[in-house]
Amino acid sequence: MSLQEEIDLRAQEIHTDSYSMAINEAAAMYEAGDLDVHPEFQRIFRWTLDQQSKLIESIFLGIPIPPIFVATRKDGVWDVVDGVQRLSTIFRFMGVLKKEDGSPDSPDPLVAGEYLEGLKGLYYESGTDGALDGLTHALDDTQRRLFKRARLDFQIVQKESDEQAKYDLFQRLNSGTRLSEQEARNCLAVMLDASFSRWIDDLAADDHFANVMSISERQQEEAYDAESVLRFLSIVEASDEQLSRMGDVGDFLTRSMRAFIADDEFDREAQENRFREIFEALDDALGPNAFRRFDPVRKRHSGRFSVSAFEAVASGLARNWDSWRLLDAESRTTRLQELVPTVWADETFVQRSGGGKAAERRIPYMVQVGERIFVSN
Repeated sequence: MSLQEEIDLRAQEIHTDSYSMAINEAAAMYEAGDLDVHPEFQRIFRWTLDQQSKLIESIFLGIPIPPIFVATRKDGVWDVVDGVQRLSTIFRFMGVLKKEDGSPDSPDPLVAGEYLEGLKGLYYESGTDGALDGLTHALDDTQRRLFKRARLDFQIVQKESDEQAKYDLFQRLNSGTRLSEQEARNCLAVMLDASFSRWIDDLAADDHFANVMSISERQQEEAYDAESVLRFLSIVEASDEQLSRMGDVGDFLTRSMRAFIADDEFDREAQENRFREIFEALDDALGPNAFRRFDPVRKRHSGRFSVSAFEAVASGLARNWDSWRLLDAESRTTRLQELVPTVWADETFVQRSGGGKAAERRIPYMVQVGERIFVSN
């Protein structure tokens, strides 16, 4: 197939349109439920008050704002693909934004802008809690009318487009942001099935999992805990053939996530039970040492968390859990304390793990090591 033929074919799969509307129209669509800004995203995309103030200043000054990208869902609702924070900032300033639980996301007074000092202490209207306390002020009627009539440009991916178009568009538009791969993946999960995203977050918050992972505050901010849960599920459920041709690990995790969400037979309850049982067993047996290097001379664990050990140990147990779960807690603890250190002495593990090893060339071997070592108990 020639390049032109490829262009013609793919171009037919994506239908787009553009539309300009006043801010008050967009706010009305949001309040009616016709425009979904995904409140779940706000934890990830939350702007500082300075950034929010700069956007409001730009609107008053007529400075062009990048277009908002939306995708039309099957139910006709516009799904915001890019521009969540711009719209959230505008709606929060106007006092109409809602949190995930449906409660008001109350605005804070703005700070002074680069050009408009008068933004300092500004609220949209005087009825806002805390407004007009001597240090704050509100827009007058004329200023509110001007703000509401300011226009926003929307780029619309029509519902006739390929089903994956909006997800691919989201990834492309946000590839240059400060989002970690998993933060972007979390957003995709929300658009596909918000309950799956909440489920992953719930597993990541498991006390036993958190204790054995010893994830830093920075890693938590970048959603590394959620990524580790997805990594666990993905490599455990993948066939050996799928692992051998996994390619880029980020793409592999995204493909796996999409497959889990789309699969009606993916049993979340069974997956969750196994996940919690495995990490409780590891925590009881080894605690934070579960995935730390083992020194056979000093006969102790040391150092930091090892992703290679995580991949080998966790997947090995998961793939053999039907037999492991039959052991009583004391026997399971004893066996884990005996077998986990042997992972570090395994020849394949030594050759294939460690820094500088590409994930796609490491993970299949880590799974093989784990499955072999933990097959017998």
